[in-house]
Amino acid sequence: MASAFGWFGPLIDLSAASFHIGDFVQLLVFVHRSFPVQCKSSKRGRDLTRTDIEVGDDTTTYFVVSLWQKHMASAVAAGDVVLLQNLKVAKYGGVVEARTVQWSSLLRLVHPYQSLLSNAVDELITGCRVGTTTKDKLRKVIKWVQQSRSTICNINLQSNKQIELLPRNWTVLEEEKPRDCFSLMEVSQLTASCKAIVCASIGEIVPLLTSRTVGDTKKEKIFISRRAYRAENNNLVDDLICTGCHLCGSPLDLKFEQNANQLMCWKNSSRLHSICSIYRPFMLYVWDESDYMPILVKNRAAEILFGNIKAGKVYSTYREQMRNQNLGPRNKCKDKDAGERLAINPRLSEEGLPSANTLEVGKSLQLEEKHLPDKFNFYRVWLILLKMLLKQGKNGPLKFEIIVDPGLDIENGKFEMVSATMPCFGTK
Repeated sequence: MASAFGWFGPLIDLSAASFHIGDFVQLLVFVHRSFPVQCKSSKRGRDLTRTDIEVGDDTTTYFVVSLWQKHMASAVAAGDVVLLQNLKVAKYGGVVEARTVQWSSLLRLVHPYQSLLSNAVDELITGCRVGTTTKDKLRKVIKWVQQSRSTICNINLQSNKQIELLPRNWTVLEEEKPRDCFSLMEVSQLTASCKAIVCASIGEIVPLLTSRTVGDTKKEKIFISRRAYRAENNNLVDDLICTGCHLCGSPLDLKFEQNANQLMCWKNSSRLHSICSIYRPFMLYVWDESDYMPILVKNRAAEILFGNIKAGKVYSTYREQMRNQNLGPRNKCKDKDAGERLAINPRLSEEGLPSANTLEVGKSLQLEEKHLPDKFNFYRVWLILLKMLLKQGKNGPLKFEIIVDPGLDIENGKFEMVSATMPCFGTK
């Protein structure tokens, strides 16, 4: 990938990098290794991921370059000789390093690593379409690697042991394995941020504040279980589905719900929201023999809970059903046919809800979705699954994965659901 902007600085040796702080330079280097690194953004403290490569040349054995573009990170591998164009040199805490910017580029000159060791220098340089100065530097780097490979890194592409021995002045943050907890009481007593896995039963669903619940004095209306089995479902779709960002799960349809934190999406590199119908954040109350706990559920986790049915499919079929009902008797026949198709599968029959777990039903729907008719009523299936979740005494506990952040309030995600699966008792 040659730069479309040209060169903004000189081709330098790594030993001269400290004389170019704040300047743009070109580097021709050998790659020891590359790895992703999680770091904190200066804004909002959000976790970001970049790729650091440890490089060297004939003047400096080890030097760090930070790649912020995914396409560049995917194009480089340990053992390559690359030309890095338009990098900016910076100094952090006494350590000099280089980082890419928007107009940086990467050109791989020698690949794979085995050819660097087996081929002659002139043979490797002949096929490179670069200038005379760059070829001279390339010749020096190749000779340095071939003569000093036993001491500089001793790369073994089949082993990770040598990587652990290389010097580094940074920390690679690895995702911690979720903690297995035996009860909700144990989860509630965790004092450090972590992920926890626990088995619990669903007791109630309570939507967060909406335009319909503001000033509502009838408390039973905030409990979904008390409304799901009524003849009229009292706008359950409007309380549980809204317009929002499917990446971060933030609702964007109500003015009083929008705040400074929702102006930008921190899960999108462009900071722009991806707008569609999503499940509105709600509190899922779960319980076991030791305690009960409210868990915050956002869009992606809600999809898992509702049998992998996306909010947009529920909302569109719900609105279509409402339109058909408003059009009058001529559409009753269509509704009857849809009900008959729905009743073909006994697990999805609304009469006499079964004890089968909703995740099993959702899995079967997902596998067979491509075979469903175009007018399949996802709203009616979603409503049945919702009732199954709230039918206490019929369903066993689920295995929840929860993010625990003791620094937050309950409503803001002190306990936030990541996923839910069927537990495998006796194999723990």
